Amino acid sequence: HWAAGVAASLVLLAAAVAGWQQAPVLLADYHTGLGERQVITLADGTRVTLNSASALSVAFSERERRVVLDAGEALFETTDEPRPFVVDTAGGSVQGSAATFSVRRDGRVVLARGEAKVGEQQLTVAPDAGAQTAWQRGKLIFNGKPLGQVLAELERYRHGRIVLSDSKLAAMEVSGVFDLDEPEALLRTLEQRYGLKVTYLPWLAVVY
Repeated sequence: HWAAGVAASLVLLAAAVAGWQQAPVLLADYHTGLGERQVITLADGTRVTLNSASALSVAFSERERRVVLDAGEALFETTDEPRPFVVDTAGGSVQGSAATFSVRRDGRVVLARGEAKVGEQQLTVAPDAGAQTAWQRGKLIFNGKPLGQVLAELERYRHGRIVLSDSKLAAMEVSGVFDLDEPEALLRTLEQRYGLKVTYLPWLAVVY
């Protein structure tokens, strides 16, 4: 009975933590579920594409066009107007006008067009911006990326964790185009192309 009680408590704790982690997402102005994408047009005409499991709050004022990326990742195609366009993340603020750039909650920014800066640091257009922002077109493109990074990326689009049984595999280079609208096919593609095996457990996929 004692063990069952502890197990039940842990399940409740996990659910509470999951609920607490979801809170900023559900309270945001716009949010997407796992594997969903959504395109929004803001009041100033800026077009925003929200990635999987992402959330955005809008706080426009007379002085500035400020949005808060509460979770996940978003691609901004900002309009040109006198008020600065500012994206707040956990990793700092990004400012860009008449620009196209993607931002992650951790503060990682990919500039595809125009001018943008993080704090006072001016960004340069990423040479592989098209590949890095391909998720907005429903694709993931990897060019010689370590398998460990690829799996961490795939995890953002499907339920449950993906773990490597052998840490040595993490450095294996992976290239290819993956279709985000078929998340289960992502791992199958890795199996077929790289001779990997995947064992599926509840909320867990083990790659070896």
